[in-house]
Amino acid sequence: MDTRHVRHAYSFVCLDCGHGWEATYDIDVTEDDHGHIIATYHLDGRLVRSPLQWPRCPACEGHKIRIMRPGRVATARLYEK
Repeated sequence: MDTRHVRHAYSFVCLDCGHGWEATYDIDVTEDDHGHIIATYHLDGRLVRSPLQWPRCPACEGHKIRIMRPGRVATARLYEK
């Protein structure tokens, strides 16, 4: 089994409280002997659930999250001022 290490950033916004944030994940992608892909996500060195399957707002704990390409939250903050 080969493991590929990738880094991927996402922007998030909570549709419940409006909180926006960005995070960069270190992802280990492995294909098992049966061809199934296994991805493990790490954030700041800690093993975490996939933000794509288990999104959660750090401000209100809500689960109605919109996931966008990186840089979208920072761009939106420029327009708020």
